[in-house]
Amino acid sequence: ASGKMTILGVSKVSENVLAAQHFGGEHFFEMSELHVQTGAYLAKLLEVEDAQIVSSASAGIAQSVAAVIGEGSVYHAYHPYTERITKREIILPKGHNVDYGTPVEVMVGQGGGKVVEAGYANMCSAAHIEMMITADTAAILYIKSHHTVQKSMLTVAEAAAVAKKHQLPLIVDAAAEEDLYKYSKAGADLVIYSGAKAIEGPSSGLVIGKGKYIEWIRLQGKGIGRAMKIGKDNILGLTQALEDRLKDGSETGDSMKKRLAPFIDA
Repeated sequence: ASGKMTILGVSKVSENVLAAQHFGGEHFFEMSELHVQTGAYLAKLLEVEDAQIVSSASAGIAQSVAAVIGEGSVYHAYHPYTERITKREIILPKGHNVDYGTPVEVMVGQGGGKVVEAGYANMCSAAHIEMMITADTAAILYIKSHHTVQKSMLTVAEAAAVAKKHQLPLIVDAAAEEDLYKYSKAGADLVIYSGAKAIEGPSSGLVIGKGKYIEWIRLQGKGIGRAMKIGKDNILGLTQALEDRLKDGSETGDSMKKRLAPFIDA
């Protein structure tokens, strides 16, 4: 048994989501405005400043990294790997530098960042993060995943305190997490979710957080984000899926057992 995993096709979508995708496929939209409007709507639901729908959680990592490096520079969007910009270090707890289907550092590198590991494979504290900060640090990245080391790792709130102290953005990759409020309320500046896992939407990703950083992510549509763009059908499908999830909640253990009973008894 397992949860919603990419290698197993992630999750099933509901009839509501399929209908939203169908509507999207049948109509035309001004895409930049669709991104802004759906982002604002989802941000209101999730009690954050803004949001951006992307093609996957991995795309969310790459574009978030590019965003905090470029800081809203159009020049950077067009020249994402330019040597003129040297502030590219992304601090990551060593126990979070995992392969979830691709190494985390591959997505960081795609965004133009350079991973700087903090702490050790079995331990990372706030002090370990803090001692790695330099003038070239662009952000702190925290991976909340079953793939990572769980024991003796600092919490999101502790990482957020370090980030705030040093005026750095904290990016949390919470791709498969079910709680859509927890990490932004813990102080993360950007939180990344898979749209196809706990939210049970189509292939997509969602980045939520501070308005300034979301604007910088949108700018990446002129740069590396162009290769990661998402279609109108999946934008509407994810919006519907998230709306339904917040209204109906996630499936309980009891309801799962009830669905599995016929197979167990057979």
